[in-house]
Amino acid sequence: MKIKFLSISLLFFTACNLTASNETEQYIKVNTSTLYSLEENKNIDLDEKFLIINYWASWCLECIEEHELLLSLAELEKFNDSVVMVSFQDNANNSIEFLNNYGYGNVIYAVDNNSKLAIDSGVFGVPETHLVKDGIIIKKFIGPLNLVNIEEIINNFP
Repeated sequence: MKIKFLSISLLFFTACNLTASNETEQYIKVNTSTLYSLEENKNIDLDEKFLIINYWASWCLECIEEHELLLSLAELEKFNDSVVMVSFQDNANNSIEFLNNYGYGNVIYAVDNNSKLAIDSGVFGVPETHLVKDGIIIKKFIGPLNLVNIEEIINNFP
């Protein structure tokens, strides 16, 4: 009886695996039309050919750690107008105070009202960084970026 149950279970799991492996990959399409300028509260029109979208918050200690790396990345010519820092579930005044303390850079600072983009993109929390090409998330970095991540972005993307 045990052998029969084991055989049926093995057959079932094998069939499930074959079905799963034949499915096409799922891509997350992003819609950045919900983003607004942090300081002006105006809609931001982004060219989605390639974006580095970083979700951060003023109360996040790990966000402080990676902030300088993002500013340095944004200084590279190939990433001009590509680095977007989205204040995630935070007060605009707190976000601006964070930037006054830790520095502004050649970055697009945005607010995601009602967290629409974050929810649609599957954000787990802050910090989190998504690489977006042609409106599709192609890579996610969950947690603070480090030098290895920055090197990977510089060497492998646009």
